[in-house]
Amino acid sequence: MRWTSRVAADPLALSRETAPVFREFLAEVRSSLEAHPWPVLVDLPADRAIQVVGDIHGDYVALASALKFRRERAPPDRFVALGDYVDRATRSQPDPASLPGGSLWTVAHLLAWAAEAPSEVIPLMGNHESCRRLPVPGPTFFREIRRIFGPEEALTIYPEVMDLLERLPLAARTGNGVFLAHGGIPPHGSGPPDAWRRDDLALLEGLLWADPEVGYQDRGIGTAYSEDRFRRALDDLGCRMMVKGHAPHHSGVAIFGGRLLTLHTSDLYAGFGHTGILMAEIPPIPEIRSARDLRIRRVQDGSWQPYSIRWD
Repeated sequence: MRWTSRVAADPLALSRETAPVFREFLAEVRSSLEAHPWPVLVDLPADRAIQVVGDIHGDYVALASALKFRRERAPPDRFVALGDYVDRATRSQPDPASLPGGSLWTVAHLLAWAAEAPSEVIPLMGNHESCRRLPVPGPTFFREIRRIFGPEEALTIYPEVMDLLERLPLAARTGNGVFLAHGGIPPHGSGPPDAWRRDDLALLEGLLWADPEVGYQDRGIGTAYSEDRFRRALDDLGCRMMVKGHAPHHSGVAIFGGRLLTLHTSDLYAGFGHTGILMAEIPPIPEIRSARDLRIRRVQDGSWQPYSIRWD
């Protein structure tokens, strides 16, 4: 059985294996991504429901639960993850003395599914996946790999993993009008999506680091976008609403007339915003106008239950 199949079934399948075995898994993923490369902006049909999760930050338990929910539907739903899979390993404090290896198993599980079903499971890039181009303060992913495989092996495994993460799409767009990206909107002057490039730092900053001006917190990178600028960007993209991650204090909150919803799918941020480990379903209806047309779920007692978000 291929390693991608094993890891898709069990996020911890590699946790007892050696560095050479982990590299064998990475080689399988690379072969699949090279055979089925994603565009910078992925266009998704609206013929089936799409499950969307927000920032995960090493919470492979929540990720595995969300993917299980998706594949148990008939037919299986499509699945989009909004970035930030690594660093700040969760189900713990952000950076404890004995940091668990959550980020590595999260990335492995998600990449395994992307390799097995590249048109069905779409992981988008977050700002933590672009850290070699726009640095992120206080990263912990490299330290996790050192702790798991040792310092020498980490020096080769880390860049191999990051190379795969840098191949991820920057955004997605559904056929019924939802724009999906980690943080914000494309900056003015970005041009049409077919001209977007993964190495365009201004585009990366806009899509992965920007925040709405509502409750804006200066991170030292990224900019604030107004509701007017947001609406014009969506019009240019042919969309009516956006689902994003990135800003913990907005998690589970819909702003800009319900047209901008933020999600986090990590117990590290379960107490932020409107609280909870959240997932949104984009139903297969002709047109999505606001978050009111989505189905929001939160983990309660180990299962995904309907949940009412907050409207600001």
